Amino acid sequence: MVFSVSIRVDWDRQPVSVHAEDADVLESLIQYLKQQHNLRKRSIVMPDRETGGFLFFLYQVCDPRWIASFIEQHEAGE
Repeated sequence: MVFSVSIRVDWDRQPVSVHAEDADVLESLIQYLKQQHNLRKRSIVMPDRETGGFLFFLYQVCDPRWIASFIEQHEAGE
């Protein structure tokens, strides 16, 4: 199944925040980052009280290309 993934990352805040309308998309991203890039220091997914949807925080360095790769894979239906 091919679907569009809409993820917004606020690289300017500390810690970095990752936002999406769907909590399942963020959970999938977390699993991808954990399995593919050993990224483990992050918060749980929680409601975004400022803009709606959901978010989590990253507490370690994350290459923006890793998130771009996740989006590309999901939009391609992999």
